[in-house]
Amino acid sequence: MISNLYPPYVHGGAELYVHHISQGLSRSHDVSVITSTPYEKGTLVTSRKTLEEGCAIYRFFPFNLYSTFYYSRKPSVVKPFWHALDLWNPHAYAVTKKVLQNERPDIVHVHNIKGLSASVFDAARDLHIPIVHTVHDYNLICPKTTLLNRSNEQCVAPYTACRLYRQFLRRIVPTAVLAPSDFMIHMLAQFDLFTGVPIIKLPLGIRDDAPVERTQNSTLDILYVGRIERHKGVQFLLESMLHFDDARARLHIVGTGSDGADFQRAARHDSRIVFYGFLSRGALRQLYSIADIAVVPSIYHETFGLVIPEYYRHGIPVVGSRAGAIPELIRDGYNGLLFEPGDVTQLMACLDKVGRDPELLKQLSINARQSSVSFDMSTHVHKLETIYEELLP
Repeated sequence: MISNLYPPYVHGGAELYVHHISQGLSRSHDVSVITSTPYEKGTLVTSRKTLEEGCAIYRFFPFNLYSTFYYSRKPSVVKPFWHALDLWNPHAYAVTKKVLQNERPDIVHVHNIKGLSASVFDAARDLHIPIVHTVHDYNLICPKTTLLNRSNEQCVAPYTACRLYRQFLRRIVPTAVLAPSDFMIHMLAQFDLFTGVPIIKLPLGIRDDAPVERTQNSTLDILYVGRIERHKGVQFLLESMLHFDDARARLHIVGTGSDGADFQRAARHDSRIVFYGFLSRGALRQLYSIADIAVVPSIYHETFGLVIPEYYRHGIPVVGSRAGAIPELIRDGYNGLLFEPGDVTQLMACLDKVGRDPELLKQLSINARQSSVSFDMSTHVHKLETIYEELLP
């Protein structure tokens, strides 16, 4: 596995997914993970190897201005220079190639490369190792990975530097590509990525956690878990809540991000809204047990939305925006409700609908739990094994 981040360094669902499949595969295979780490002594020149949960983890700091883990905290003025160094990082190439020569894997599975650069593909290719690439976001198309401009609107006229960035990364040619949704396959075709490379649809799997025991409260508990960023639409969720005239409603917001401080200031006068920051797995499960509904209000084209099947596992229906692949996961009126991205009035109407109809909420919850079955991690790992075997020489 090659992934720009890996626990305990987590920004989103992609690195958690890599962690989960690595653990699942390690029960029957030797699994190694190459990943980045913020600068620590001994991690700049070469990698540091540790054994974690049955996997060999190689961590190193790819030579650049800063770690990708701190990307969102850095000023915009330095980011173009960081991206220039991150196009093809010779240090990441050398370290990756050395690890691959040491481990001699049968197959390399590359995930997000922001911070590691496209050079990791060349390191595997130069050693004639088959490469599977899972597309988790738009990093190969957009330096911001969101396809949004500075105003958080769809970017229809990218800067010249962005076009050159996109053109350079078209040179990546893995053996096979895994896309988590039909929408992602459509986007790859739209931007002429991986022409001639087999593209396989494989929805992501979720960890085989036991469902929480549901707790009945007199409140209407609404949950958001994810990055606290504008492209995730959190500002519209807050606006909806601030105008939502239901004293029973409670909004629980879990996660971190560059816009967290601004959003907390905007909601400081509404005691119904609570920001938790990052939570441990145990603390998050406690919130899952009381949540009546979850909201995924993204305004950018989600490539999958891994948190949605996780909500389903615990019987939590989802109110989601019609953005990207989200409608592929939410059947409107069956396991959740859909609204137009950024439409506060529609979002409020969805919240009001479930708040006023306990029977609807109950049925949505039952259907949500049933919907989670198709995302079982054990089944997902078996599908990965089958794909790997078919690509071996």
